[in-house]
Amino acid sequence: MIRSTEEFRESFKAMHRSGTPLVLIRTADPASAVKQITEVLSNGTGVSPLLTWDLMNGLAGLNGSGREAVAKSLSERAASIGPADALAASGNLPDDAVLFFHNAQRFWESPDVLQAIWNLRDAFKCRGQMLLLLGSPGATMPVELQPHISVLDEPLPSTSELRELARSTFEAAEIPEPSNDALDSIVDALIGLAAFPAEQVLAMSLSRSGVDLN
Repeated sequence: MIRSTEEFRESFKAMHRSGTPLVLIRTADPASAVKQITEVLSNGTGVSPLLTWDLMNGLAGLNGSGREAVAKSLSERAASIGPADALAASGNLPDDAVLFFHNAQRFWESPDVLQAIWNLRDAFKCRGQMLLLLGSPGATMPVELQPHISVLDEPLPSTSELRELARSTFEAAEIPEPSNDALDSIVDALIGLAAFPAEQVLAMSLSRSGVDLN
């Protein structure tokens, strides 16, 4: 079981280094998972083309090479492309490309999406590409896909990460940082939340006089 963000990042590094083509990332905060993986890939020796797909925005590039790949393969269709077509089109992406596929658990029961995911296994393996299926915590894949997809669970923020989040929230609000004891109490109140809701809960509890722990 992965217990820290650092373990999560190291596990992803190992998957990327070994050429794992299909990965399910179960997370309570997809934006956090994308941020963590993007930072890992950006710190590597080369910059992979990074792309993302979701139902409302279609296929889009997350960095320069990703946007270039979308322009070459889809141009004006990219913003409206559906899940199965996006997966089929990803076979034309450059070597080492990484595609984030949002809310995968909502689509993979569809026969065309299921088949499109499976079809990418060997093609992506040969070319160093990765399909990162972003799913909810505890999401269970169809039995047809389970033997072919590695699973990576993003942990909730650790106590040290929640302390840093609290400090940055106080700083952004231009409120003096609380004492260590007060920080401990804040962290205790936030344990069990993903990063985004933790930040929102804390921000709503702040005032010029400090934080309302209740």
